[in-house]
Amino acid sequence: MVSIDHDTASIFGVVGSAVSILAAIPYGLAILRRTVRPHLFTWLIWSIVTTIAAAGQFVAGAGPSAWCTAAIALTCILIFVASIFRGERSWTRADWMFLGAALLAIPLWMLTDDPTLSVCLVTLIELAGLGPTIRKTARDPWSESLAYFVLCVVKYALAILALRQWTMAVAFYPVVNIAASLGICMLMVVQRYRIRSGSAFD
Repeated sequence: MVSIDHDTASIFGVVGSAVSILAAIPYGLAILRRTVRPHLFTWLIWSIVTTIAAAGQFVAGAGPSAWCTAAIALTCILIFVASIFRGERSWTRADWMFLGAALLAIPLWMLTDDPTLSVCLVTLIELAGLGPTIRKTARDPWSESLAYFVLCVVKYALAILALRQWTMAVAFYPVVNIAASLGICMLMVVQRYRIRSGSAFD
């Protein structure tokens, strides 16, 4: 177990929470301008599981890092509401399967008393929620904001730095989300390049 100074963790927690909220502002404006189309299912699942993860981190003693997760939960809820009106409308059978799998797994979280298992489980559920966005972004890489997901990497990195104690229960969620955000960024970059390169030879 690794511990850091409380004041240092608090600073990173405040900065990480601010980044989480500020990152959502241009993303929200892009939704209003219809330049990005968030997938309703993804943001529904993320709204639920980030709220659960924040609660789990508070229970597990994540300290200031849990502030970051709570701020992320708030922005997820707001983006979910926006996606109801201006989000992606092409819902496939696979999207429904991802949604169903994620929602059916939530009761499993409710049956466990172990904070580590709880946070790990909701993190895996969140990855299932990413499925519809991956499918949508692979088809149309301009339907998501690269800048937003780059900032997601930053905010989750700050959440890690805000940890007062580094344990699996509190570190698993932000670490996995850094990897997931990096994956979405790479998908957007590669697909945009591929489509542009293909267009150049048309």
